[in-house]
Amino acid sequence: MASTITLTVSQQMLEKMYQHYTNQIIKVPNHTLFQAKTTHCTITAYLSKKVVFQGKAPEVEAQKWQTPPQAASTKAKTSSSKLPANIASLSAIGCDEVGTGDYFGPLVVCCAYVPEELISKLQAMGIKDSKALKDPEICHLAEQIEPLIAHQVLILPNEKYNTMIDRGMNANSIKAFLHNQALIKLTTSLPHYPSYLIMDEFVNERKYFDYLKALPKQPTIIKENLHFIQKGESVHVAVAAASILARASFVKYMNIMSKKLNFDLPKGAGNPVDVAGRRFVQQFGPEKLKELTKWHFANTNKILK
Repeated sequence: MASTITLTVSQQMLEKMYQHYTNQIIKVPNHTLFQAKTTHCTITAYLSKKVVFQGKAPEVEAQKWQTPPQAASTKAKTSSSKLPANIASLSAIGCDEVGTGDYFGPLVVCCAYVPEELISKLQAMGIKDSKALKDPEICHLAEQIEPLIAHQVLILPNEKYNTMIDRGMNANSIKAFLHNQALIKLTTSLPHYPSYLIMDEFVNERKYFDYLKALPKQPTIIKENLHFIQKGESVHVAVAAASILARASFVKYMNIMSKKLNFDLPKGAGNPVDVAGRRFVQQFGPEKLKELTKWHFANTNKILK
């Protein structure tokens, strides 16, 4: 019978857990840093710093991260990214990404600028978080909003993703780098620097900037007016638009690669991906698999064993 243990940890501990379980990550559900699976249990780490251990022996993994009561620190306050009450009606850039938890798919980030005069129009079109929409609907909406709003999409193929991982980066530091690059390109293309930039939070503000400062080639860091908000798509339509444009680009990329290979590349990182991965290796070999996948995912060992 499955048991459950829930811990609330510090941001530093959350990052250590990510590093510890990085080779056992199976997917990245909404509002989580990762979900990993060991022989003892499944570990789901949420951006809220809550970590859930569930399975036949969750205590084996949970005890690695439990802090003695006397050493427990006061719960950190959520970093305040204060936005005005009427932010939903103000011009803003929204930032989001897709593909983090996809074994075959690329990592795609998008930053989109929605001026206040277009907000009601996008809302009337049904622009909302891409996770709440099906892919055909996403692609249709993307075609409608692409010519309306300024945006910047960056697609990172897995071959480059793996190179960055091999150099010591992780999924979050890569996302920070890509988002910053997209923001540089977008903000410099606009006539005026926006008053509000809203990042759909995948890591806290301090860690985001730590990642950027640690890059060997120091980039220009976009920091002014940048806010980190969980569930950003519910705060401003610009984040939802970015989500849709990123997902549409992801779907198009997957379709193009599938046609090029004459092989239906699956999305996600679940069991169907492992099954498809074994067929892929039989047809194209392990080197081609490495080129097209996030090699550090647990799927690799399952496919090649």
